[in-house]
Amino acid sequence: MAEQSHRDEMSAAIRAQRERRATPRSIAPEPPSSQEHEPDPEPPAMPERKSLFGRLRGK
Repeated sequence: MAEQSHRDEMSAAIRAQRERRATPRSIAPEPPSSQEHEPDPEPPAMPERKSLFGRLRGK
């Protein structure tokens, strides 16, 4: 009798875990469709970085 009760509890726990996994991870809105999406503007150009030795030499 105790085995059946334990089996029922384990089945309920497994079922609850599966239900939790089936839920969406976030409630964020759906991303817009690809047809409505505008291309991202190009990022601003980064200034040229000097190397470590260039900075030490003062160039």
